[in-house]
Amino acid sequence: MRKDETFWQEGMDGKRFALCFFRRLWLMAISGALGAALGAGLYLFAAVALAGPPEYQVFSQYRIYFDSEKYGEIQDYYNAYTWGEIMKTDEVVDYVMEVLPEHITKEQVRASVSVGAMNDVKIMPLTITTQDPELSETIAKAYVYGLDRFGHSIEGLDGMDCWLLEEAKKVPRGTKAGNAALLGAVLGAAAGFFGWLFWYCLDDSVYLEADFEDRFGIPVLGVLTEKKDASFRKELETALAFCLRGRERISLADAAQAADCCGPEKGRKGRGGLSADGAGSAAGGGRCTDSACPGAKILREAAECMDLETEWEECRWPFDSEAAERMRRNGVILLLPWGKGSGRMAGRLADRLETLEIPVLGAVIYGVQDRFLHAYYGRKGGRA
Repeated sequence: MRKDETFWQEGMDGKRFALCFFRRLWLMAISGALGAALGAGLYLFAAVALAGPPEYQVFSQYRIYFDSEKYGEIQDYYNAYTWGEIMKTDEVVDYVMEVLPEHITKEQVRASVSVGAMNDVKIMPLTITTQDPELSETIAKAYVYGLDRFGHSIEGLDGMDCWLLEEAKKVPRGTKAGNAALLGAVLGAAAGFFGWLFWYCLDDSVYLEADFEDRFGIPVLGVLTEKKDASFRKELETALAFCLRGRERISLADAAQAADCCGPEKGRKGRGGLSADGAGSAAGGGRCTDSACPGAKILREAAECMDLETEWEECRWPFDSEAAERMRRNGVILLLPWGKGSGRMAGRLADRLETLEIPVLGAVIYGVQDRFLHAYYGRKGGRA
């Protein structure tokens, strides 16, 4: 009866994939929001909490005069990286130290100085950064003197003049929190998507008739939707009338029934409908209620509108020998819940029926989302 379990190897139905994905967009949104919060939180923790005391920066700008008449295009040999290294050499720092207080060391000066990007080789942006605003301003002023001396002492240069010297400003922190949040959102949404994709590849849930038919080789007689779509119910009525033609009695087995759903009491039977009580189980006590046998309840409500002369009885699994014998004579219609976990439940029930040599006439899927089927088939009611 049942085909090999290869649902995870089944080909990709693009439309089914898209509809299942759209149903889980909330998962991507939540994972993206969590990723954004985590990314921004980690960034702010590293940039603020772990960064230590605040820093103060002085920005200055220098005009460099090259001796082009004697050395030609010597400026081509200099760039921001080169000047950044030169600012830390003894040739420059020694001049700077001449005007600095004795308690300031060369190591402090070298650690504080940096050169920014140079859009013009003749204009050098210089920044001094320390944890003390007065210290930053003192070192910055000392560089004005030191670079003037340096510019006139080295071959290839005619001088270095300070064009701009700002006051010390507190270095802002956490300015990239938005970027960190955006990156976290992208990574979070991606993690949510790939996690869902992994689950989708292993998911054996029944969303379409073909999911069950291709996997187990059992025909689906029809579906019952949540909103009782008349077109799908008409299809089911026609299929049931054909399938049950000439049969006086038929058994129903709901894959979603709980282990203690039905008691040993035999269910009441009637024409054109389903009994409200369970039948044929030696396990458990009590009676099968509508809440415990949802598939039977839904099909019973649908059958009340069908002019069918077949007697119905509900049988729950695991079946006792008497119920199994009746089911062999009657044949069985499987009732399958739509959505998550339905494939695994249906597979186990199908295996048991095959082992007991009980003929399965078909299956009915209940609880189907109308919107899902309408979107998949492209029209209201019926298969496209």
